[in-house]
Amino acid sequence: MAGNLEQTILNVIARAPADEQLSYTLGERNGQPWFMLVYGQYPTREAARSAANRLPDSLGLSDSWVRAFESF
Repeated sequence: MAGNLEQTILNVIARAPADEQLSYTLGERNGQPWFMLVYGQYPTREAARSAANRLPDSLGLSDSWVRAFESF
């Protein structure tokens, strides 16, 4: 997930089970801060999609998208 409010990212992280591989990074979009939540690193796009399909319901995310780190 991504957005311009850091608190939104922090709220999702707070709902995550302790062993989840979540982290976030700060970028810029349209001249504004852009916070991005990242769930692990995977060797292929297919492996990343598979992991995205198994995200815990406790995160409260209705959709996910796979991106290469280079696109950040």
